[in-house]
Amino acid sequence: MTAPAGLTGDQLAHRSLMAQWPTGATIVSTSDGEGPAGCTVSAMMSLSDTPPLVVVSLLARGATLAAIRRAGRFAITVLSSAQARLCADFARLPVTERFSATDLREVDGLPLPTGGVAALTCELADELPYADHVLLVGAPTWTEIREDRDPLVVHRRELKAVR
Repeated sequence: MTAPAGLTGDQLAHRSLMAQWPTGATIVSTSDGEGPAGCTVSAMMSLSDTPPLVVVSLLARGATLAAIRRAGRFAITVLSSAQARLCADFARLPVTERFSATDLREVDGLPLPTGGVAALTCELADELPYADHVLLVGAPTWTEIREDRDPLVVHRRELKAVR
């Protein structure tokens, strides 16, 4: 993964700094009655254990955020080491093409790519706008863990398997 062109020196420095932080690769997806929507997200974290809450950061002008707002819920798939291409596709392809090259299953009416190391569905509990992104707080309604698979991480703008 390369840094986008046209960024200022401060923006490039910030991205270079953040590239040193290894993070998990996920796909956030939803369906709002107009078809599936989803994108690659590296900013996902646990917010609370009591009650269980997660946070994802999405681009404020993105189609996935708009679809999640209409649906009121979303899913997260934590990608496995075998899903580097899927991760790249969901980051680069037009929204209408992202789901065409992957096997999907439906859980609670939400589309989830198969093959991840973990997955969850969430009700949208809150949203907090910051700069050009929106932090979505999700309350999990269903979870799945596959301990027989290795995760995919992003480090220094490259996708890497963790064993």
